Amino acid sequence: MKKYGIVALALLFMVSCSKYHVKNEIKDSSVLSKLKNSGIIFRFPGSSPMKVPLFSKTLSQWMDSYAKVNNLVILPAADKSLTVAKTEFDLFLQMTEDDDYLYYKSLGILNKYLKDNQEALQKLIVDNGLDSLIIYEVDPALSAEMQYNEFSSMIIIVNQDLKIVYMDRQYDDFETNEYDKEIMYNHLLDEINSRFLDMMFKLKYLKNK
Repeated sequence: MKKYGIVALALLFMVSCSKYHVKNEIKDSSVLSKLKNSGIIFRFPGSSPMKVPLFSKTLSQWMDSYAKVNNLVILPAADKSLTVAKTEFDLFLQMTEDDDYLYYKSLGILNKYLKDNQEALQKLIVDNGLDSLIIYEVDPALSAEMQYNEFSSMIIIVNQDLKIVYMDRQYDDFETNEYDKEIMYNHLLDEINSRFLDMMFKLKYLKNK
């Protein structure tokens, strides 16, 4: 119990101190404030070093440290069409070679995803008694040899009708003196979890117990 308390305190400190470069693209505050039962879906590139089951497990452990204002539920979406982007051109986050954000291209890919998977997504909503879905897309990378890790991500929230009521984007890289790939992997996993929790606090879906 004492060890768990120390871990929870460390996670709280990380969330409170985390600063990510997040840009809001769509935010309907009047709808967001009313959502109380949101299901969470993770989406990664097929080539990602991180896999959905591990990420689901660790984020669930993090969320258990906080009180839920929105009854956030991680959904075991086994359908790869929901959780895997086959190529970089299927990712929601689209950038030019000069790192300029392609808003309409991103929105087009996202709307196609919602349309192509409408039946599966709405089944998740109905079967789990949800009023919304939160899609967390993450594109991570790390290199022990070059001593860096990085990730870009988007958080998208859609209502019961699969209308987009929130969309943001983020990119951050982290230098490190670490050469141990496992330690770097765990650190990157913590950063990705923290980025999500940070936004859940800002949206007032989580609070301290």
